[in-house]
Amino acid sequence: MSNIDVKTTLVDNKVNIILLFGISIFSIGTYTLETFLSSPTIKVVYLLAAIIMFIFFYMFYNEGIHLYKVEPLFFLFVVYFLTNLLLQGFYNKIHIIDLLVFISIILILILFKINVRYFLFSMKTMLVLSIIYSLASILQFTNTELYSKFILNRFNPGEIESVLRLQGEGSYTGLTSQTAFIAGYLVYGIGIAILLYRKISSRYLRNLILIAIPLMLFSLILSSKRAHLLFMIIALLITFIFSTEVKKIANQILKVSISFIILFIGLVTTLFFYEPSPDSPIGKIYHRFNLTIENYLAGEDITSGRVYLYEYALNLFKDSPIFGIGWRKFQQLSVGVINSDVGSHPHNIYFQLLTELGIIGFILFIIPVLYALIKTIKLLLNSKEYFSFDTRWKVALQFSLYVQVFFLLYGITGNLLTDHVFLLMYVFAITIVLSSLKYANINQKRNNREYIKSQKT
Repeated sequence: MSNIDVKTTLVDNKVNIILLFGISIFSIGTYTLETFLSSPTIKVVYLLAAIIMFIFFYMFYNEGIHLYKVEPLFFLFVVYFLTNLLLQGFYNKIHIIDLLVFISIILILILFKINVRYFLFSMKTMLVLSIIYSLASILQFTNTELYSKFILNRFNPGEIESVLRLQGEGSYTGLTSQTAFIAGYLVYGIGIAILLYRKISSRYLRNLILIAIPLMLFSLILSSKRAHLLFMIIALLITFIFSTEVKKIANQILKVSISFIILFIGLVTTLFFYEPSPDSPIGKIYHRFNLTIENYLAGEDITSGRVYLYEYALNLFKDSPIFGIGWRKFQQLSVGVINSDVGSHPHNIYFQLLTELGIIGFILFIIPVLYALIKTIKLLLNSKEYFSFDTRWKVALQFSLYVQVFFLLYGITGNLLTDHVFLLMYVFAITIVLSSLKYANINQKRNNREYIKSQKT
């Protein structure tokens, strides 16, 4: 081996280490963000550390930065967010953290354009953590004493109170303090397991995934989060519909529809002959779904009070439709809407954007979100054409679409812009799209050069 080859190999090895270290920091940091292992300070530190690692990569490898339309579009939103914050003249520590997260998002979108193998490594890391979280929830359900001894006492007093309250209501949080967070991690883990299954050649690992999926699904049921379960199913269906060629899209829709109908009929038939006990985890979520349908047919509120928050948000939006009332101000003004002593988040990112950042903020956020979604679908539908050089990109893009769709759906009932774990997972999904564009373009240029060279010879 020549000295040049040795030097190139050493450089590549160092680059691999830097990128693996950087993506590991981001993956583990995001996936422990809402557990007892994290805090606002740790959140800022891990984001900064991951960004620094990727800056080192560009400095060390001397690779140019590739920019697409998504980054400047999100940059405009962050600039407006900062301007709006300054104009409102109302901000504290949590506002500063939100601003730092939004700035980090821009840097992540610009810097995290990496080879698909690093994304797959990150997804596998997230899958392992999801399995650990599912086991923690099952431990909490099966052995409360052991859970309290080894896990519960690691939360702060306020979080312990929240965990015990939810546990008393039959909802299990595992290593997090809120069911929304544990359910979110499990939704991502289930998606990764399903999408990666066919790409794993080892029979041993495939069998482990087959065991892990029902464990995570059972833990998701233990969280009693109906919305997560429903949105996860819809996100999976949409992902599979668009995981085909354009000319086969009608057949794919037909297959998914038939499969869904058969599954639905089987479920209804099973429940008709065997109704689960209201005290069992499956029975609780079944009866909650059943009660939701009954209340809806009776014309009652089925949104757990969210309808009142939405109505209040719209009234506030009418007062300041252009620039909004100010970031996170809804929680201060909503005291008494649901609870007499505390306010609430809007529980809907679309109402939150309109109410707190106005029409301008809403448009500046939605445009890049929809653009990224459409771009992802186009890439998936034409994956054979764009990614014949590395079919692993299709799996990564499937996960990206799955996360994006779940984000948009859960945004109807959740606080995804202030619950940063969901926002950062969404950004991770977008970096997959941008990275796939980068490598597809690189491959296209390489093919063009080879074609020109062959014509000359």
